[in-house]
Amino acid sequence: MNWNKNSFKVKSAVLLLVFFAVIFTGCGPSEEKIAQAQEAYTALAQLHNQVVEAHSLIADGSLDQELVALAEQVKEIEAYNLNELKDEEIDGLLETMSSLSASYEEYLDTIKSIKEEETAAVITEIPLTLENNTDMTFQTLALYSEDNPSEEADVLEDTSGLSPGQYLAGLVIYRDVSATPWILKLENTEGASYEISLPVSTYSEEGISLTLTYDSEQNEIKCS
Repeated sequence: MNWNKNSFKVKSAVLLLVFFAVIFTGCGPSEEKIAQAQEAYTALAQLHNQVVEAHSLIADGSLDQELVALAEQVKEIEAYNLNELKDEEIDGLLETMSSLSASYEEYLDTIKSIKEEETAAVITEIPLTLENNTDMTFQTLALYSEDNPSEEADVLEDTSGLSPGQYLAGLVIYRDVSATPWILKLENTEGASYEISLPVSTYSEEGISLTLTYDSEQNEIKCS
């Protein structure tokens, strides 16, 4: 049978509820075992949901059948009525859930590695040249991805700044799989700050030359 991610997600959405209903409605062989089973299934359900979410973020479909099979094993737990089991049988069920949880942990690691490889494979380097066509001198200029502001760094540090009419070459920005916009952050010698969103999805990997201009009516720097 040809499984896909959607079938994996649909099955997973169903299997997380029935077992809880059994736990809460069944009298159980002992309160301690019921509590242990509840805790183990809660942890298993959380891992399952993490895998579903992580799996939805990768394009690689090589794990589809394995994950569906794993979800089916979890779903089989729903068939157990804890009220009809002995403590020893619940111990066996706990061992099964522990094994399934370990499998999900391994798949999380595998999916993380796949995601990292996919992301690295689609990052495109884009050379950038800037011309200052304003009447301002900029003392600070930073470029960073919108989703990673921690990488902000001043490329004009230890320079006299970017004066009117000057070019700044040798800059590089990147386009990732999501074409996340980059931010150009500027501060002039008077302390005024400006931020410009750069639509990297429209830029060629051959490079882009952009010109900074000042719109006095809107008091903003434009980049085109």
